[in-house]
Amino acid sequence: MNEPDAKRVLAVSAHPDDVEFTSGGSVARWTADGWAVYLAVCTDGGKGSRDPNIDPRALAARRRQEQRDAAEILGVAEVIFLDHPDGGLTAASELTKEVALLIRRTRPHRLLGWDPWKRYQLHPDHRAAGLATLDAVLAAGNPHYFPEQLAAGMKIHQVPEVYLFGAEQPDTWVDIGQTFERKMAAIERHASQVENVWEAAQQMSRCAQDYGEQSGAAYAEAFKVLHPFCDT
Repeated sequence: MNEPDAKRVLAVSAHPDDVEFTSGGSVARWTADGWAVYLAVCTDGGKGSRDPNIDPRALAARRRQEQRDAAEILGVAEVIFLDHPDGGLTAASELTKEVALLIRRTRPHRLLGWDPWKRYQLHPDHRAAGLATLDAVLAAGNPHYFPEQLAAGMKIHQVPEVYLFGAEQPDTWVDIGQTFERKMAAIERHASQVENVWEAAQQMSRCAQDYGEQSGAAYAEAFKVLHPFCDT
């Protein structure tokens, strides 16, 4: 899993497609620059439909393949599926431990995840994934958390920087002018979630342009950046 000569990113999403919509251009830019990106998907996405007749298990299987296809476009090195039930992360007591283990395995220089403190964030999975991820960042860097992982050969790892997407107060913008088309190509792979590709493209374009205006770029994505072991 680990590539010692490459800068590494671990992205933690609540659902298949979260990273593509929020951060796909940034991921594509980082992989193009030689970073190794690993993506952890917390839930199976089985509730990602308003069709009452759809089989959640079939939808989950479809979304797993969509995520693999989208990740390939972005240059992601590996997708890790944690397979918690969609909509159930608030009850996932083991999630922090699972993410801490991934941090200790992949040893990222940068971690990417949901901003759990965004006001009026309605989706419970987004809030829960963000909180568990940040809890895991601190746990992974402390030998007193989950010592059984260390006994099994893992080492503690302090993540230097955390990029929060969907942020209430972003302070960092990534220029995605060269990778916006790859972002859109990855989003299109999530066909179960995109009813109208043209409308999705227009919406993503407007959003990226708005962020670009804030940073002097044609297209950008926005993040709140934390430095956990400097800020605590």
